[in-house]
Amino acid sequence: MASTIFRVQSHKFSQDNIQTTLVCSKCDEVFSKEFPLDLEGQTIEFKCPVCGAPGEADIPYKSAEEREEFEEEVEEVEEEAGEEFEEEY
Repeated sequence: MASTIFRVQSHKFSQDNIQTTLVCSKCDEVFSKEFPLDLEGQTIEFKCPVCGAPGEADIPYKSAEEREEFEEEVEEVEEEAGEEFEEEY
């Protein structure tokens, strides 16, 4: 199926997904696509939303540093949410 390669131009990890900006090697159009975090580091096949060409992209994965920063941010949010909950009740 995959005859086209979608190049990852940029990516951003959120708590729920990976937001990517990709470039189609067939039509050279730039487009954005979101992937679930479960697909981190995998090669995914899909069609270009601009020209419809089937292709694949290598989904980035978090570096150890990014993973540590993300986990720290999640812990901070959980602590703040817990404090707000305790204040209310």
